[in-house]
Amino acid sequence: LRAPEGAHTVFMVTVFAVCGPLLGGIVLFGWRAALVAALAITSCVVTELLYYRVTRIPALLGRSHAVLTGVLLALTLPAFVPWFVPVVAGAFAIIVGKAVFGGVGHFVWQPALVGRLAVAVMFPALLAISDARFQHRLPVLAQNRLLVGDVREGAFGNDIAPWRGRPAPNGKDAFLLTPPAETLRGLTDRQSPAYSALVFRPAEQLDAKPAALLQLPPMENLFYGARPGSLGETGIILLVVACLYLIYRNYLKWELPLAMFLAASVTVAVAPIYLAGPNNTVRTFWLPLLSPEGLGTALTYVNYQLLSGQLVLAMVLVSVEMTSRPVTTGGQVLLGLGCGTLAMLLQLYTTVPIPCLMAVLAMNTLTPTIDRFWRPRVFGTKHFAILRGE
Repeated sequence: LRAPEGAHTVFMVTVFAVCGPLLGGIVLFGWRAALVAALAITSCVVTELLYYRVTRIPALLGRSHAVLTGVLLALTLPAFVPWFVPVVAGAFAIIVGKAVFGGVGHFVWQPALVGRLAVAVMFPALLAISDARFQHRLPVLAQNRLLVGDVREGAFGNDIAPWRGRPAPNGKDAFLLTPPAETLRGLTDRQSPAYSALVFRPAEQLDAKPAALLQLPPMENLFYGARPGSLGETGIILLVVACLYLIYRNYLKWELPLAMFLAASVTVAVAPIYLAGPNNTVRTFWLPLLSPEGLGTALTYVNYQLLSGQLVLAMVLVSVEMTSRPVTTGGQVLLGLGCGTLAMLLQLYTTVPIPCLMAVLAMNTLTPTIDRFWRPRVFGTKHFAILRGE
């Protein structure tokens, strides 16, 4: 009752925090990224306003949460999508993700992720690497075309070349590159592994395939955000800064993102990879961290897996939404462990379009159960009394 910050303040401060990654995405992907963000935010605000006019649900009265939902939704969308994709995603985020449950404080799933999942199902070819316009690659603006370039004007680029210092192709604004996560998928395809090693290709194997990590861009590209992805997915440094700011403001317990990151790291370190052996055989390594190629190579592989997908974006998204996460610290640790493990398993072994975000949605479903069984002990009762039915 005496807290100096109300719900509106919480939402607007959170918007301020996540606007950093959004602005970074606009710089990296140009004016089309700004258009996608504006359409997503406008769609969320207008849809909520119209829905409130019809239903008069009190929990839809404020616009600040709709703005936050729109910003988070924009972070999950690529810049090259047509205008109607963020509009439809915003409508689904507000109506299906929030309004049908009764508004703010009542929904189960992160509304922005509900909208992103809806358009992933309805328009898969417009959001994935299968988009025919880019010939199974995705665009990244050249350094000299940041902010003002058009990501739809791209030409094939060298996947393993440094991004920094490379001018745009003649008459184009962007490079068409293979997403690193797509390249790494050849390590976890048991039926037809694409590589014979992580780094050191066996010279004695006459039919040896390439080394996986040598087909990837320099690690510095991933830190710059110079790789294909959604608006907020590639700006790793900005996402970490936003997360730290929310922790500083006490809107977020540090245990949640840390548990998610540690769970993802352990999963990648122990989950098996498949390498092409001699005479069309398949070699299985259950502990990539103990790879015979050395600890340094193994750690580099783990880092690429963690930074080449949506993991850091998912950490921020699952962290900022207070309704869809557990209340207690222990419950949030459980949520983070589940999200991190499931996210990496989906990224490694499935072809779902948004694996890390799907993991967040799946774990959001368990939030009421986690809250029910991991609640603070009432003074005078035994630990975990509710689990024993007492």
